[in-house]
Amino acid sequence: MAIAPPIPADPRPHLADCRIDGSACAACGHVAARQHDRCERCLGSTTPKSFGPGGTVWSSTTVHLRIGDLAPPFVLAYVDIDGGPRVLARIVDAIEIPAGGAVRFVGDDNGDLLVEAVAS
Repeated sequence: MAIAPPIPADPRPHLADCRIDGSACAACGHVAARQHDRCERCLGSTTPKSFGPGGTVWSSTTVHLRIGDLAPPFVLAYVDIDGGPRVLARIVDAIEIPAGGAVRFVGDDNGDLLVEAVAS
């Protein structure tokens, strides 16, 4: 019987002290923005690891439609976490940050990650 990768109850990353609680695989080196006992790729053993508190915007977009309780406009960005995986986050103040811009995690809003621009 094959071992299936874990399915978390809430797949969104967990933020603690402005760092993402995640895991790293001892076998293949894959990093995940969630803590798992087994690797999502090779099913090897993982160890807990935290990522951040900063990252680099990979891409961002302004959303002009209401989604749940989020009133438009708001900005979403894919962020490559320093030393970690890529995650989806909402940019505070609805200011679009171009690709390559530096950000830091500042908290969460009902489970959604929040980032802000880092002054250069």
